Amino acid sequence: MIVVAAVVVFSARGIDRLRMASLFAEDGQVFLSDAYSDGFRAIVEPYAGYLHLIPRALSAFLSPATVTATPILYVAAAMAVHLAMLTPALSPRIGWLIPTPMLRAALFAVLCVLPPMWEAYGNIANLIFVGGICLLLLVLSGDPRTRAGRIAELLVVGALGLSGPLSVFLVPFVVWRWWRNGRTSHSLRVLAAAAVSAVIQLSVYLTSQRSTPGGGTPALLARAAYERVGGGWLVGDADLIGGTTFLSVAAAAWLVSAVGVSVYALPRTSPVLWLLFAVLLGAAVTAYGSAMVASPLHFQRHIVVPSAIVAVQLFAVLGSSVRLWVKAVAAVCLVAGIGGIVHDLIPPAYPCRPDLSGLQECVDSEASKCSQAVFDGTWSVVLTR
Repeated sequence: MIVVAAVVVFSARGIDRLRMASLFAEDGQVFLSDAYSDGFRAIVEPYAGYLHLIPRALSAFLSPATVTATPILYVAAAMAVHLAMLTPALSPRIGWLIPTPMLRAALFAVLCVLPPMWEAYGNIANLIFVGGICLLLLVLSGDPRTRAGRIAELLVVGALGLSGPLSVFLVPFVVWRWWRNGRTSHSLRVLAAAAVSAVIQLSVYLTSQRSTPGGGTPALLARAAYERVGGGWLVGDADLIGGTTFLSVAAAAWLVSAVGVSVYALPRTSPVLWLLFAVLLGAAVTAYGSAMVASPLHFQRHIVVPSAIVAVQLFAVLGSSVRLWVKAVAAVCLVAGIGGIVHDLIPPAYPCRPDLSGLQECVDSEASKCSQAVFDGTWSVVLTR
């Protein structure tokens, strides 16, 4: 019942994105445009310094559809894949950490309503960051029991690894999975798949022209942790940064409490997960500097996995054998997220929703080049034959 309710709520989150469907930035300018021109050959084309296997495969698969149908198809496809990426939370393979089906169902439900999601929900471009939650859950999983399950996991790890930069940072933690699982041959193969995809992504990045503003510091990392992750949990994408001192203190207290109870209850596991939290958030802060804390709407995609790491640990505390008061603190930390969940529950439609019928007419006329501004007007779809 929890899982069914979570799926219903997750689907309801997309009501505005589906009812007033329009193309997200890269969905139109990069993935639709390249799929129209190159079809499945576009899968191997880098963008922004790395490969995007899953978004490009989806856009290529949907390329036979009419241009006017593309916005709603992209939203629906992104929602379906996003939901599938959360399902490892339900697996008994993470039972060593979250022991009961009830707790795993509750974790799945929280991941379905995770704030903040204005940027990451309902578009195929940011599936590469949602996929980080799936990789996190697989890092925390035991080995599959069946041959089909083992093959499927290898394919999933490879596909996720070739879809964005996160695999580069996760490889050391896949080593930890291999060690934790008793150094099994399958976990070693998972490590090999993750390592190969990471090497490919790193090679693409190092040969690209991508550059970022930079300017990260430890103080900025700490601020991003409590303002963006803690603040996002408490109030969603409301403007904590320009809000009251009380909210900033509350966000910091929430994060400190989450760290304290998780390290106390899970002394062997929690430090590894907080290290992963620091690595992923630190990479974003290093790349974008003070822009990471300039607005609660900036770079939400980089907050998704760190927020999931905290949620996983709080549920693990609830399933541990520690004293009741420790579990009570973890429960309070989880319940405190109601505000952020409610605030961000229904991400609004994108600001620019152009009628694509003119673009469709241009395509039907077999013109050599057709274009249309999308998203906020600064991105555009360019379809060339």
